[in-house]
Amino acid sequence: MSVDMFERRFRQELMRVPEFTPNDTRDPRAWPRPNSSEGEFPAWRALFDALCLYGHSTGYQLFSFEKFLNQCEKAYTVDHPSDRFQRYFTGDLRDGMIQRVGVWYEAGMAETYLYVCLVEALEDHAKAGIVLYDPRADWKLKADTIVTMNGRTMRVSGYTGETEDRAGIEQRRDGIERERKRNTAESAHWDNAALASMPTFDIALNKSDAQVVNGCRLFKLSSINDLLDRLYDYAEVASEIRWTFPLRS
Repeated sequence: MSVDMFERRFRQELMRVPEFTPNDTRDPRAWPRPNSSEGEFPAWRALFDALCLYGHSTGYQLFSFEKFLNQCEKAYTVDHPSDRFQRYFTGDLRDGMIQRVGVWYEAGMAETYLYVCLVEALEDHAKAGIVLYDPRADWKLKADTIVTMNGRTMRVSGYTGETEDRAGIEQRRDGIERERKRNTAESAHWDNAALASMPTFDIALNKSDAQVVNGCRLFKLSSINDLLDRLYDYAEVASEIRWTFPLRS
């Protein structure tokens, strides 16, 4: 992964950048829709991770929303060979696109924070497992994070929203992706036997009950501890070596 920090250091670095202001009001014109190529963008996580890698090599820093927005705009409107993304960053679509990039930024920080916590718990303290993240596996295999412990491999899926809504959201996303990959279905995660053998452990981020650090809504440590307990249980890790985060008052 492109960030190598303890949980405490991640929060400290996030506090060093200008405060982020979430905006949950969407302009549907800036977002993808079924049976349409409108709002379809290349994987944003590659751009987010590129800045994480840069920060790793320049003093273990994180980056501001403004820096991420500038990175996205330059990538999609200047460096990309197609000009089909330019209209999203101009005129009456720009505000909606800025909101969408803000969603990407906050989701990226929350997912990266979760990864940092899993690494600290499982690798550094319990020394019971290995935590892996790869952006290509994220966008192609739909595997946010992969954990291996006691010879057992698991997927971790972090998402925002209510658990009961998740199945419907994933079904709609799968339908959109199947339409887009109609001519390249072999380049997808469907029918992959190795993936099918990995159980998925979910963790939900409730925006109204999140850990807020400098404006960014992150997973709560209590939720992360619950996830850790479920991972330990599945891998049958001995109770004496299990480690979870002390909860802050």
